[in-house]
Amino acid sequence: MIGRLGIRAKLIVASVVLMLLAGLAIERFGSRSLEALMIERTMVQLTGELRLCEDIVRRRCEHAPCAEGDALDVLSDQLGALSGGRVTLIAPGGAVLGDSELTHDEVLRTENHAAREEIASALATGTGSAFRYSGTLGQRMIYAASRYPKPEHGVAVVRIAVPLTGVDAAIGGARIFLLVGIAVAIAAAVAMSAFGTYLLTRPVRSLTEAALAMAGGNLAIHAPAQGTDETAQLGRALNRLSSELLAAIEELRDERDLLASILDGMNEGVLVTDGDARIVLANRALRGMTLVGEGTIGKSVIEVIRNASLQEALDRAAAGSEAVMREVELSGLLPRKLLVRVSKLPTRKDRDRQTTNDRGLIAVFHDVTDLRRLETIRTDFVANVSHELRTPVTAISTAAETLLAGALAEPEEAAEFVDVIDRHAKRLRQLVDDLLDLSKIESKNYRLKLVEQDVIPAVTHVTRLLEEAARRRKVELRVERPEGPLPARIDRRAMEQVLMNLCDNATKYAGEGAHVVLAAGPKAGGGVEIRVKDDGPGIPPAHLGRIFERFYRVDAGRSRDLGGTGLGLSIVKHLVELMNGTIDVESELGKGSTFTVRLPPTGDRASRDRT
Repeated sequence: MIGRLGIRAKLIVASVVLMLLAGLAIERFGSRSLEALMIERTMVQLTGELRLCEDIVRRRCEHAPCAEGDALDVLSDQLGALSGGRVTLIAPGGAVLGDSELTHDEVLRTENHAAREEIASALATGTGSAFRYSGTLGQRMIYAASRYPKPEHGVAVVRIAVPLTGVDAAIGGARIFLLVGIAVAIAAAVAMSAFGTYLLTRPVRSLTEAALAMAGGNLAIHAPAQGTDETAQLGRALNRLSSELLAAIEELRDERDLLASILDGMNEGVLVTDGDARIVLANRALRGMTLVGEGTIGKSVIEVIRNASLQEALDRAAAGSEAVMREVELSGLLPRKLLVRVSKLPTRKDRDRQTTNDRGLIAVFHDVTDLRRLETIRTDFVANVSHELRTPVTAISTAAETLLAGALAEPEEAAEFVDVIDRHAKRLRQLVDDLLDLSKIESKNYRLKLVEQDVIPAVTHVTRLLEEAARRRKVELRVERPEGPLPARIDRRAMEQVLMNLCDNATKYAGEGAHVVLAAGPKAGGGVEIRVKDDGPGIPPAHLGRIFERFYRVDAGRSRDLGGTGLGLSIVKHLVELMNGTIDVESELGKGSTFTVRLPPTGDRASRDRT
């Protein structure tokens, strides 16, 4: 029956506690009221005793001098015995003249009483009273004082005091009686409330356990919701709340995962700081750009990315309201040029304090390293092309103008200028052909037809084509090759162009009497290795790192005299890489140079990917 009661009926049981609290309050306030009443009655009695003492002092001092010797102290002792209390006579300045509880010597040593509450009140208004603990007598006392009407007798204030032991004893007895009654009531109430609380909290405990499990993350649990009372309604509300919360968490988790995937999939670096300038987010692209680890959260930006220009951009963005754009250059193992845009995050309003707080900054990093490098390459390329074209064009133009100016009438001179035009026109055509070849090779759509075939025919063909040119230059061209085939996945035409460029350069720059060796053989670990070696003057070490750049020449003047365009080795490098191979150079001044082409094994997967 009790289990079906509503929450209001169950709260009636809990009100027993309030009744007990009310009993304790009654005990406390009753004790205080009783104490006040008894003190008031004691004060009335003291007032009557005080008037009697004043009258005795007046009569005594009118018949005999009171200020001589210890007369007032003796008089206070007599008054104390008569009144049954402690009588003190005070001089106008506050000095104690006599005290019924003290000897004459003790009276002389007693401190001035002018500052005592009852004495000060009596001097000011005529009467005064107080109750406090007396350090002299070691007990709680009540004091009543009255201004003596005839100060010419040497007395300014008459004070009488009695201990409150009787009051304390009466109050103590009453308090014990009340406390015993309250204890009996509490014992009965505890028994009743324990049973009532058990009934009340049994469903509440179940709801609490369910709520704690939900708070711990177990949103699949269901709170008990049987019945029609308030706890059942609360259980159904908790179940509905957990279902909606679970759906909201799933949605937030999906959004979080989507945002994380977007941030990690971005090529741009993203850095987010909080209001204290501490990093709260750094995506994968940013960590790759700056080579910082994942332990950046919670640190300041200057700790992680030591760059003064970036820190200055962050400080400017934090101080202003506009976004800040800045290009920063990072040094270290992976030098980078980054274009950074820093802006403030939307401010967050604190509803409790009615204030707005800065949520921090967001910085987006764009890696412009390759862009700046390409811009530099483009600028250098335009400058180099312009420089390379200027020489043959100028020579052709000058020779043509000379012929038009009258040199055609001189057969010998005309033939010489025509030869100049022919040589520089051929050089110009070769330069244009090389530029077209390089442009075609570097285009993304250019593909070689890689076929597994023997490399030896290409080596033999190139050697045969260069024999006459080598003989004219007085250079010995020798081929070293194995007896059997050397299979590799190559483009025959591209392979011949690579070998032609390398061997032609070797015969041109080695000089008269030099030896050039074209050696082909198997590579250690699989694949094919082709070396073009000469014993010419060699290449200075400072130039080896740039020898494959477009238009780069070790000796520009000699290269032009020999008809070189500065593009051959760049074309060679691109063709070798398109065949999934590598090329490098070794050289020593005075001992010659060796260019080595390495091709992967025919079964290598990388060699098949670009077919």
